[in-house]
Parts: sequence; structure tokens; C-alpha cells
Amino acid sequence: MSLNLVSPGVNVREVDLTIGGITASNEQVGAIAGPFSKGPVNVPYLIENENELLKTFGKPISSDSQYEYWMSASSYLSYGGILRVIRTDGDTLNNSNAGVSGIATVKIKSYENYINDYSTATSWYYAAKNPGSWANNLKVCVIDASADQRIAIGTFGLAVGYGITAGISTTFASIGVTGITTGYLRGIVTKVGDQFVDVKVTDRFDNTTGSSSLVSYSQNNLNSFSSSSNSVFIKNSSGIATSIETVRFYGSVSAGSTVINPASLTSTLPTAGVVAGNLIQTLTAGIVNNNTVAGFGTTTVNGALQTTILIASGAAGVGTNVQFVVSNPASTAYDFTTTPNTPVVVSDWYNQQTLGLTNSTVYWKSIAEKPRTSQYASERNALNDEIHIAVVDDTGTVTGIAGNILEKFTFLSKSFDGKISPSESVYYKDYIANNSEYIFAGVATTGSATGFTSTTGYANFSVGNWGQNAQGVIFSGVGNITYNLSGGVDYSASNGMSATLSNIISSYDILTNPAEYQVNFLINGPSGGTSIFESQAKANKLIAIAEQRKDCVAVISPHRSGVVNITNTETQTNNIINFFDPITSSSYAVFDSGYKYMFDRFNNTFRYIPCNADVAGLMARTSINQYPWFSPAGASRGAINGAVKLAYNPSKAQRDILYPKRINPIIFSPGAGIILFGDKTALSYVSAFDRINVRRLFLTIESSIERAARAQLFEFNDVITRSNFINIVEPYLRDVKSKRGITDFLVICDETNNTPDIIDANQFRADIFVKPARSINFIGLTFVATRTGVSFEEVVGSV
Repeated sequence: MSLNLVSPGVNVREVDLTIGGITASNEQVGAIAGPFSKGPVNVPYLIENENELLKTFGKPISSDSQYEYWMSASSYLSYGGILRVIRTDGDTLNNSNAGVSGIATVKIKSYENYINDYSTATSWYYAAKNPGSWANNLKVCVIDASADQRIAIGTFGLAVGYGITAGISTTFASIGVTGITTGYLRGIVTKVGDQFVDVKVTDRFDNTTGSSSLVSYSQNNLNSFSSSSNSVFIKNSSGIATSIETVRFYGSVSAGSTVINPASLTSTLPTAGVVAGNLIQTLTAGIVNNNTVAGFGTTTVNGALQTTILIASGAAGVGTNVQFVVSNPASTAYDFTTTPNTPVVVSDWYNQQTLGLTNSTVYWKSIAEKPRTSQYASERNALNDEIHIAVVDDTGTVTGIAGNILEKFTFLSKSFDGKISPSESVYYKDYIANNSEYIFAGVATTGSATGFTSTTGYANFSVGNWGQNAQGVIFSGVGNITYNLSGGVDYSASNGMSATLSNIISSYDILTNPAEYQVNFLINGPSGGTSIFESQAKANKLIAIAEQRKDCVAVISPHRSGVVNITNTETQTNNIINFFDPITSSSYAVFDSGYKYMFDRFNNTFRYIPCNADVAGLMARTSINQYPWFSPAGASRGAINGAVKLAYNPSKAQRDILYPKRINPIIFSPGAGIILFGDKTALSYVSAFDRINVRRLFLTIESSIERAARAQLFEFNDVITRSNFINIVEPYLRDVKSKRGITDFLVICDETNNTPDIIDANQFRADIFVKPARSINFIGLTFVATRTGVSFEEVVGSV
């Protein structure tokens, strides 16, 4: 060997002759598919215990005997195995959601499905994490930065407690004098009617001093403040006009608008019958900058008499007509009132906000401080990106506790690149998708926010700018909103729980590739449908998958109607044989005879459940407590968990009929309880593989040695590689032998089976001969009575 040195030195080289090895494998992974009330759809979700099953896939449900699937899964888990649960798809499945326009059609099957197909959804605001009626009536409560901002003034969509931010480009600084300024004012909605909105102003910009005071007002009939109705008239509680405070209009004001000076009015407003004389006389007293009254009229709106006066503005030659509306529902009541209120600071708005629940009152301030602008956004010249989100079981239908706050996510961000640390993103849609167990977020408003200083004065919810990078963005606000999730549908329009056979088979098809999911037991669960033929088709499908994978066993119970609620045991025996006779012969399947009677603690009743999950559980428990090559049957390892009684308890004569038909009886044995009393596979001919322990022995050693063989790929087929492989396999098989799995073995991997032709074909051959240990199925006990004087040696061999 050349050292590849051109000057004196030392060359160090490593040669690894330890490539490959036998590693332990998990021999207790079951799999079951069926219609569950919640959980991801068509995702083999790994469950380790009943609590995880309950949390992820919901409770057992009586409708359409759905409890059989759930309790089969629970039964398997009780033996210590772990389980891949696949929730079957259904044509009517729909996620509960808060749609933009009513209930939306949404079926989000999984996280991947959301990321690929729904993360840019525009038809719903929030939706349940997965389909079904389970999330109906959940509430998603949201409050954000600029939460004391409500997006346009008008009655539609407003409610008491909403915040309003009104931009101003014109205000009136003193009596009879019009001034111009730019800014915004904030208020709280205190009352909403058919024709009006009351707003408490929480701060006031003073143009004279350039400062903001905290005097509060209540302003009515804001819906009349449109481009054609921008005049304001005020009075005190006695109906007498007053000049307690200089009046300023908080809203967008167009050219030609007028303000009626309260100091110039000294009489009580007249009733509708005398409006003409008194009011016109008042308007001509020079208080509207020489504007003249163009006319007036009366009409009835929603049962209330309303008087409209058109004022022709003569100021600066402007001829625009503006409306001043006086509603008079009663002779002593007038709208357009402004009265002094207790000063309120802006921050008090958030302190008064609740989550909008029906069955309890929870203040947002008890959950977190007011959302504002995050440090990340502030550093990028952005504003108002923070948002709080809470998921609440308001009615108690999900958790049984009304008003239970299931999740709360605080100080998330509306910006797509929002972060609270260099490695933790808090963009609200992504954060909820990754961390919430209950919801996904849908539509995020798009566009460019105008801010609060534009001529329109409003940042509109329908054209917000969420989901953009933070740099330079002023994010629009939604205030305090509660979304109610509804429209979730199960496996039928009436929320049934019956999945079709084709959908169940499609779920099991996901497990076809052994490289993707490790599975040791394919659990049939309940019958495949209402007919015996559907149940046989389901059983054959599971056996076909096991035969294709060659690393697992399908476990099958008989058709339910042939066993349960049938009193004649002979009829039951014949029904079981007739069910299993046409099913595929295979050493990769195990048949049993039983349905066990067990307690359903969630529905407080007893149920008949198929025993195939228990048989799989017995094999898993045997792997845990002993080794896979031990038989799972008998009094020592075959006890069935949770069984009170059996739907069918075969007699010895009936067991003699069932066993040759590949069917393992499950029986009640006095002193031992309910046990598995057979260890045959579904192979229909005599073979070493017609026993469960032999089949599982070979599944175990084949899987282990196969992993060792993979390490030899792309190595040279020479003496070194072959010797290395033998040195891996032989110690492993000696260990199996010492643990009673085999009685002897032989490994051949040399030039006798790796001939030049094999080597030239880039192949590697190893022949492994194994003598499996056999379980005892039949015991003969002969008792011989002899005379007192007879020697035992004389009679031994004569019987």
C-alpha cells in the first residue's frame, strides 16, 4: 500500500470492519382506521395511551356503533402497545368555522392540508383544527393594537363596547370661526339603534392650544353625518341651547358645512307643529355666517316624526346644500344632543373590554396587557401589530365546563415576519397553526392602511394590511371581536358516525408502504359494514396489505351479527365458520371467535366489542414481557383485558370444529378468566408458519437481519464483507436461541453461494437456516394404576 508521502512523516489510516449491526426494533405498533368524532383525517397519528386517544380523537359515540372503533383502539392500548390511529374521511365532513359570508365549506384534513390548500383562504376568519361537529359553538375572541379604533362610523356591524377612531381634517375652534387641523379622536360606542349610534369621546384635540384634553362627550345620530348632512345642533338636558363647552364636530367635514352656535339659541326647541316659525327665525339671526334657509319638510322614519331643514350656504360664495335632521320620537326628546360626561382617559377603553362570552364575563385585562406595537415592529418603523387571541368553550359542549378558556395566545403579530426572538416567529396565522390544538386562522385582510391622518380619517377593516412584512407598515385594527364557530358536520348531514367501506379501505391503504410507517398489527376493529360480504372484503384487504408489507399481522374477528345477540351456540359456530371460510389463507393473519362485553365509562353502559384488538394487544404484551416468539395464548399470557363476559363461549366440541378452520377460540376458563385459547395463523395448510409464535419469530429475525444487510449495500462482495456479515448475524441468532426462540441455526455466506456469477451481477447472498421452537398445543396425560407388588420398571412401556 502506497503511503502517499513525499517527505518524511507518518500517515494514519482507519479501516472500519464494524459496518452494520443488529438494532432493537419496536414490536408493538398497532394500526386501526375508522370514523372518529375529531382528529386529523387520513393521518396515521401515533397514540400511546387512552388519554391521548381521548384528547386527539374524542370520546366514543353511540351513533352508528362508532364506539366499537374507539373501544377497540382503547382495548389495544391497555396491553401496553402503541397505536397508529387513522381517522377515516367522509363526504360530508366540514370544519366548524366563522365564515366571511355565513358558514363556509371547509374540510381541513390535517396540518399539511392547511399549509398547502387553506393558509391563504379568503372565505373564513377562523376554523376548527379538524372536521366534525365537535367544535360547534367554540368562540374565538380577538383584540388587537389600536383596539380603541373602530373602522368607519355607521350602525352596521357596530356594537356597544366597540372603539372608534375618527380622523379629522376640519374642526371649529371658536364661535363662528372655522379652523383647519389634522389628527384623530377616539371614542367608545355606548348605544346602537336603527338610525343612530351613541359615542363617548375619550379625548379631544384643541386646535387653539394644540393640546388634547380629556373632556368626554356623548354624540347622537352619527349616521346623519354624511357628505350631505354635516351640521351639528346641541342642547342641554332641559332642551335649552347652551355654551358649556365649545362644540367641535368629530368626523370628516366637507366644504360648506355649518355649525349652529348654541350660545345664540335661547328657547326650547319647538314641537313639530311649530318648527317652521321658530326655527327659521333662529336661523336668520346671523349665526350661520349669513346662510339662508332654503326650505324644510317633515317625514316619518321608523314611526318617528323627522324634520329636515335645507340650509343654503352663502359663505365664500358656496352654494352647497346641507341637511340638518331633527328626529322627534316624543315631544320632550330630541336627538343631536351633547352633554358633558366624566373625563375618561383613552387607556380605560381596554380595561373595560370583555371576551364577548354568553355564559361568563372575562375581561381582556385579566388575560394580558393591552396589545400595542411590538419591539420588532417598532424597530422597523411599523405600528399596531400586536394581537391577542383566545379560544373559549363558552357553552361547555366541548369540555363540559361553560366559559372554559381552552387556549390563549398573547402578543402575536399581524406582520408576516414578526418575531419575539431571533428564532421564534409570532405571525399570528403561522403561530396558531403550529401551536393551537383547536383552530386555524383564515382570511387576513390585505391592502395598504391609510393611517389616521388621511382626508378620509379612517383605517378600514375591509382594506387592512395584515400578513405583510413589518417595515414601514401601520397595521389596521379590528378592535374587540368574538367569532362563533359553527357549521361543523360529521359523517352525514345529521351528524351520523358511519363511514363507508371504501373510505375505511382508503385509510388502511396509507399503510401499504412499510418504509413510511412501522406497523406490527393491522387491527380490523368492528365489521366492515352492514353485510357479511363487506366485512369479508375489509378482512381480505387487511390481509393483502400485510402480505404486501411482510412485516406485520392482520387481526380479524367475525361479523358482528353472526355472534352478538344470538342465543344458540350452534348457530354462532356455523356463522363464524361461514364468515372465515372464504377469507384469504395467510400466515400474516390471525382469526378469533370472540366479542367481549365491557363497560363504556364515557356513556355509562356496557358494550359488545370485537376481540381482534385484544388479540393484537396480547401479542404486543408478549413482546414487552417476554419475546415475540412466545405464544400469546393460554392462562399465563392470554388473559383478555376488561372483559365481563363473551357473546360466544365455545364448548370443547365447538372448539374442535373451529380450530382446524384456522379460528382461535376465546373462552371463559374457570380460575383463569377469559383467555385466548389458540395460537394458529390463518394459513389453511400444515406448515411451521401456521403458528403465531413461528410467524412472529420470523417477522422479528427477518426485520433485524434485513437492517444489518442494508449496511452492506455498496460494499465489495469479498471475504471481508461476507465475514463481517456473518459476525453480525451469528451472535444475534445465538442470542435468540438462548432465549428459546430457535433450537438451532446455520448461516452460509461464502463463495459457495456468492459465486462469480452472483458477484458479477452485483448481488450478495446469505442463506440462513433456522429451526423454530414450537409451542405446545396438545398435551396427553396417561394415568396407570398398578398392583402393590408390581415394579414400575415392569409396566413402563406397556401402556
